[in-house]
Amino acid sequence: MDHESEAAYIRSVCAEFLGEHLGSQLAALARPGFGLSPASESRPAAGRSRLGGAALLDPGTPWPHDGKGPLNLYAVLDTDELAPWLGDELPVRPGLLNFFLGNFYDCQVIPADPTGAVELRSPDDHAFAIVPLHARRRLSLPDMWWGGALEDLIEGFGLDPGPDLTSICDPEESVTDLFAGDSAGGHYPGSADDDQAFGWPTWIAPEDPLPDLRGEYTHLLHLSSNLGEWEFPKGGSLNFLIPKQALRDGDYSQTFVAIDVG
Repeated sequence: MDHESEAAYIRSVCAEFLGEHLGSQLAALARPGFGLSPASESRPAAGRSRLGGAALLDPGTPWPHDGKGPLNLYAVLDTDELAPWLGDELPVRPGLLNFFLGNFYDCQVIPADPTGAVELRSPDDHAFAIVPLHARRRLSLPDMWWGGALEDLIEGFGLDPGPDLTSICDPEESVTDLFAGDSAGGHYPGSADDDQAFGWPTWIAPEDPLPDLRGEYTHLLHLSSNLGEWEFPKGGSLNFLIPKQALRDGDYSQTFVAIDVG
């Protein structure tokens, strides 16, 4: 499905559940992203995107450490493969993005030029198993981490409910379940994805000290627990986010992690 067709489908569903006035406003919040799943013969890898393995870094780039030792390399995204679908969501071309984690909150994202990047293994020779990633294009809507109710979503995004709010369907188990976060694959038969690149973040624990995410932050990557390799606390998954201005400036030191509530 191309971008225009996907946007038209989301708009039609939003209008069906919410009416044209409010539905068109919600549909306008849709962000482009990708559902990530293991690549196969019929589902090719998105360039060099993968889970685990060695990092892909510019020559001479040191392996990142925290106070306890080297961080673990969890994933690499090949953004050159993703950029054509993302549009303004990716205002720069960072090439390869390497995602490192220490204690689930101590993260680093390190870009690399794909034309000269070299494989670098961790100094302690630890590496998760390599899983090449297929990236399925999609649009997503904000998840209900705004409070779990239609009124909270309307207030959080400054939407105008119009005069018919009392007569329309609450979208908590309809629109947002269809298109939000890691369940966005629900309207593609048999295509639910475990992980996600870009788009909107999924459910986030309310105790996480998060700023207002309406327009100032870009969601880079949602990672779920990979049983046998790694397991995250609470809901078993997390999101990497970065301020939009930092992304434009190439300042990945401002990337932070938010835990999903599951």
